[in-house]
Amino acid sequence: MAIINKINTRSMLVKRGILDTSAPNCPICLVEEEMVDHLFIHCYKHWLIWSKIINWCGLAWCCPRNLANLFSQWDSLVYEKFQKKAWVMLFFFVAWSMWLLRNDVIFKQKIPNYDTLFFLIVTWLCLWLKAIEPDFPYSSSDLLRFAEGLIRWTNSQTLRTGVMWSPPMTNRFKWNVDGSSIEKPGPSRIGGVLRNHHGILLGIFSLLVGILDSNVAELRAVVKAIELSASNCFLHHKYIIIESDSANVISWMNNLHNRPWIHHKLFSSA
Repeated sequence: MAIINKINTRSMLVKRGILDTSAPNCPICLVEEEMVDHLFIHCYKHWLIWSKIINWCGLAWCCPRNLANLFSQWDSLVYEKFQKKAWVMLFFFVAWSMWLLRNDVIFKQKIPNYDTLFFLIVTWLCLWLKAIEPDFPYSSSDLLRFAEGLIRWTNSQTLRTGVMWSPPMTNRFKWNVDGSSIEKPGPSRIGGVLRNHHGILLGIFSLLVGILDSNVAELRAVVKAIELSASNCFLHHKYIIIESDSANVISWMNNLHNRPWIHHKLFSSA
């Protein structure tokens, strides 16, 4: 409704004769007339929230003319299907939070706390994302520390494609590992195969790992390959490659800041 200018701001209520003509100002900044575009983007206090969101995501852009323009440009800032869905949800969480804050200021005389508001927005977003994507591995605490997980995460099950095995370089070894789950989460199994540069099979493992989601199962497979390599004297001081088809696990292993805190014990053991 705000996008099409159909909410009862103070300016609108004055025009309808519900409020006195002396009371059209924004209850947040107390300076400008409270119209839709002022309340949601041009109020210098409310703009703090948009700035926090943009900085959190590592983006930079100029303030649009009105809320409708902001919404039309919003999902162009991200590209993947999951990210576009999350980004639109984030827009509405911010707008709705601003409206609730405005009402609390008017009717409950609350003092705005934008750090708390930012925390609530990210928490709500995380809960909704987990509802629509049960494999989404990040907690609200993870997302509050960095938005990289939100921006880079993909549902690895939709990205897996068949590939030809490629041997490692001479005198090197390669683990090919995999983890799979039935349902989200569900009974899970991990496995791995170790070969040398000739393609000769040197080792193999396969075991059940309990009730997990597919990302954690894949991570457990990587950790198991590391543990087996470390426990075998023959592989000490050798160059070992671990190959996984999970974009999420590869991202976690290569980037410390991408790792979900909930799995910190697994990363520590690796």
